[in-house]
Amino acid sequence: MEEGTKRSELTALQRQGLERLETCAREGLTIRDFARRRRLSEPQLYQLAKVLRRKGLLPPASRGGSRPKPRFVQVQAAEVATPEPLSTWRARLPNGVVLEGRSDLARVVEALAKL
Repeated sequence: MEEGTKRSELTALQRQGLERLETCAREGLTIRDFARRRRLSEPQLYQLAKVLRRKGLLPPASRGGSRPKPRFVQVQAAEVATPEPLSTWRARLPNGVVLEGRSDLARVVEALAKL
């Protein structure tokens, strides 16, 4: 079969797989998550999706899956006149990220506590 295949031309297994993959898309899940929740074979679902895409029954695969992308917030430091003496500070977070700065450490700690 080639592109433009009709549902009626699919095997019973392919029709069942197409229904499952459409449910997966409606629920906004990745194939991996859908397979785990339904206790289905992940490799078989990926292979079936590939076949159904070739037949034109599923949209092309999107890179990165359907998972939401991490959200990052841009932070800018503002120059603030402060009567307190400035100090150089450094903090290492549990995930290995190191933050450094030269400012009133008490204000930095106060700001971080609000996050």
